[in-house]
Amino acid sequence: MSSESPQLSAALRRDRERACALAPPDGAREVDAPPGSAREVGAPPGSVREVGAPRGEAGPPPGGVARQLREQAQGALGELLRGLQAADLQGPDIARGGAAAGRRHLHAGLVAALMRIIFLLYAESRGLLAGAPGDGAPVARLFDELEEHRRCGGDLDRRHGAWARVAALFRALADRGPRGARGGLCDPDAFPFLESAPWLSDGVLRRVLSALLVHDGARVRHGDLEVEHIGTLYEGLIALDLEVAEGESMALLPSHVVVDLEALLALPGGERPARLEEAAGQKLGARHAAAVAAAGTVADLAQALARRASPRHPGRIARGTLYLQPGQIRRRAGSYYTPRDITCHVVERTLTPLLQAAGRPPAPDDLLALAVCDPAMGSGAFLVEACRQLAAHLAAAWQRAGEAPYLAPGEPPLRRAMALVAERCLHGVDLDPLAVDLARLSLWLVVAQADLPLSFLDGKLRCGDSLIGASRAEIGAFPADAWSRGGAADAAVERRARQALTRRAPARGRAQGARAPTGAPGDPAERAAVADPAERAAAAAPAERAAVADPAALDAWMALWFWPLEGDLAAAAPTPDTFDRHMAAAREPADPRAALSRRIAEERRFLHWELAFPGVFDRPEPGFDAVIGNPPWVAYVGRAAQPIAPEVFNLHLRRNPAFHGYRSLHGLFVRRAASLLRPGGRLGLVIPTSVSDLDGYRPTRRAHDALCAVDPDLPSFGSDAFEGVFQPCMGLLSTRVGRVGPASPRAAAGAPWPLARSDLDVVSSRLLDRLSALAPLPAALFGERGFQTTAEDAERIRRADVPVPPYTCPIREGTDVGELIARAPRHHVDRAAVKGRFRKDEDWRAVRLLIRQTARYPIAALSDGLPFRNSILAGFCDATWSEYALLCYLNSSPVRWWHYTRHRDAREGMPQVKIAHLRAIPAPPPGRADRIAALDALGRELGPANAGLPVEARRHLDALVATMLEMTEEERRCVAAWAAATPLPRPDG
Repeated sequence: MSSESPQLSAALRRDRERACALAPPDGAREVDAPPGSAREVGAPPGSVREVGAPRGEAGPPPGGVARQLREQAQGALGELLRGLQAADLQGPDIARGGAAAGRRHLHAGLVAALMRIIFLLYAESRGLLAGAPGDGAPVARLFDELEEHRRCGGDLDRRHGAWARVAALFRALADRGPRGARGGLCDPDAFPFLESAPWLSDGVLRRVLSALLVHDGARVRHGDLEVEHIGTLYEGLIALDLEVAEGESMALLPSHVVVDLEALLALPGGERPARLEEAAGQKLGARHAAAVAAAGTVADLAQALARRASPRHPGRIARGTLYLQPGQIRRRAGSYYTPRDITCHVVERTLTPLLQAAGRPPAPDDLLALAVCDPAMGSGAFLVEACRQLAAHLAAAWQRAGEAPYLAPGEPPLRRAMALVAERCLHGVDLDPLAVDLARLSLWLVVAQADLPLSFLDGKLRCGDSLIGASRAEIGAFPADAWSRGGAADAAVERRARQALTRRAPARGRAQGARAPTGAPGDPAERAAVADPAERAAAAAPAERAAVADPAALDAWMALWFWPLEGDLAAAAPTPDTFDRHMAAAREPADPRAALSRRIAEERRFLHWELAFPGVFDRPEPGFDAVIGNPPWVAYVGRAAQPIAPEVFNLHLRRNPAFHGYRSLHGLFVRRAASLLRPGGRLGLVIPTSVSDLDGYRPTRRAHDALCAVDPDLPSFGSDAFEGVFQPCMGLLSTRVGRVGPASPRAAAGAPWPLARSDLDVVSSRLLDRLSALAPLPAALFGERGFQTTAEDAERIRRADVPVPPYTCPIREGTDVGELIARAPRHHVDRAAVKGRFRKDEDWRAVRLLIRQTARYPIAALSDGLPFRNSILAGFCDATWSEYALLCYLNSSPVRWWHYTRHRDAREGMPQVKIAHLRAIPAPPPGRADRIAALDALGRELGPANAGLPVEARRHLDALVATMLEMTEEERRCVAAWAAATPLPRPDG
């Protein structure tokens, strides 16, 4: 059970109370279905029951239905793929399906096809396809026709034509507005093979529609599903990679992973069950494991695994066949659907100070003047929520003022308010073109005005890289840092450029954006003037803005950061002396340098904020009033590190002060989002909670705090906020301060951000503060000595209770350590073959205590000198603290309570006891140090027995430590209640 779910509930409840004064009238909250809505249109009466009952009626929760629909949509994508292959098309899109780039393009086309159907289902359920065939529900009616034909015995797999009706319907919608740079969802011409006829049989389309329209035997009511659920459906589809079977294969439950049976058969029989468990999560019983090990042919293997076959891929997959495999796309992109509870909470807390700024309820013009942006909008969940909330306030403002804009007969004011808010207030950017299309369509659905074209937000929702772009104020100076990509040749180029820049700097002057030629990151306040779009826009004079507003010039300057270092065009790279000529050539279409700049800009999807949103950055106080969202969570260091191109690494290292320490994509977005705000603007992001307090994220906090002041009680959403993601997250809420100046001491230090604590009462808070103020234990008592296991060395460790050559050296891991119990090692290592550092025997014997790292609080036992992995930390002794005294102190409930309560990462996510945690444990006050001898005596009695801590001994130990820490009776009861509710972890983990 998550420890943080109550925190989220408490945070939501607290903020609902806080917002009561601003709550619009109840009548302004809900958009009623329009007359003639197709919400109830679909299957004939009595054919199937309906899932997703209207508000106030009993029925399955729409969120649960949406999660099941995501699973069914993944199966539907497989149906489309099989239908495409069965059609045996030979067009260029299909022919290149064997190459990685071709597979990605084909996958994008199939996802676009399925998302078009999903969008049509959402649109018809909201009455937005009025006038279309089928009484405004053409897709539902088509499914009914196909179902009727099937029931009458028709062979739908030999029939074609139904897909053409779906394609024509979507084309009619898409043709209502101009086409720009789209992701293919709104552009029927993006994937020509989808328009070719015939490519999809009626049987395949019926199965696809059944997956999207029927859940658990009941008809799904898409009108009662939130628009944001489109995002979770899309997320599920992009979580699948398109692969080619290298050998005859089979998909297995529980995760529908495709396993190459031929490759599995080539392994020795005894290794096959372990490989299945590693690749597909298959834990076989003894009988099935024996059948897999004994299999002599692919057919034997398939028979042994038949009961575990995935229904998504019926039968075996032939060699050379395309198939869908759960993959790494979503993890690499760091993109996950944000639950509406969280978007609502973050958006409300972000907007509320803006709405209260004038000390009175906002007027209609004040609301429509707000500029809100999501720089990583995905499918638009945060923008949809902002649209809802601002529209509710706008409708209430009209009611207070006794005025409203022109409304069509029967048009609710709230619906008109949503359209105005969407058109005037909302802005968004995403790197994924298809996600931009989904955001466009999601807002069109939530606005629910059928007369609006799908393109009504084309100028406000942009496809581009929010982190890569230039400003008008900085392109006057040669970017010497652009050549710092590593290597001797690059260093020479950079050195010459810096020398020339230094000579020219006095003549060019700082007014044109030249920077001091420093190689290391500068002071955050100094860098803010370089990396802050709002600052640069405010500093640039109007004449200067107009003179350098040419997109070609900004592209040319930005392209220098990605200029090739080899090849014919490498010699054309400008120097400070030829920089002006290079920039002038950017406006010459025939110049090869200009052509290269354009190609780089298109490939990298540069986004120049001042040009993308001129209405926001050309006003007297440039910048957005609010920046919201859930940026991608991607780490570039650590165990989960994702690759990053050297030129991109260099760009961020030189231009974004958050890209230091624990480098991450979400850290870059924190700084970028803060820099887009005007003074007084509000920031509201969902980010990993570790950003708030881990030392590695100090540069990120420092970069943010140089621009914004955090709210005093940031919400923690816990480790189970995102389905399938075991990562604690929080809301970063802050306000942009005035013009950048000297950083405050707190901002300069990158101090931890304050998280709200709803789990502490007065007694707990007082005890935590008092113990935290005590001096800590000596740092030398703790250290890291465990064997750091690489993936290669992990192959040289075997689980076995007894040594089996060459695995003869016993080695412990964290789960072998219990409370005053060091269990016999359950693993052995081939010590002679490991590549990593394996300590000498005397180093292991020097360790006095074994402390389990994978725990929420200290769990320690005496060491017997055997080796251990890095899931165990080492304890030592000194003149004051013997190993016996320290053993008892660490295992005491007061110390464990303090550790658990004090350290956020002990309560959330994957539990870990860290060296920094141990070195922060409070030592007893000096006047109580004499009690250490009593701990030593108890430890000498219990520790060598290696038998755990009996109940009576536990009471004695806890009382002894409570006395040492001068705890009151009330505080002792608080710790005892926590200990009773917090059992020890199981020996196996």
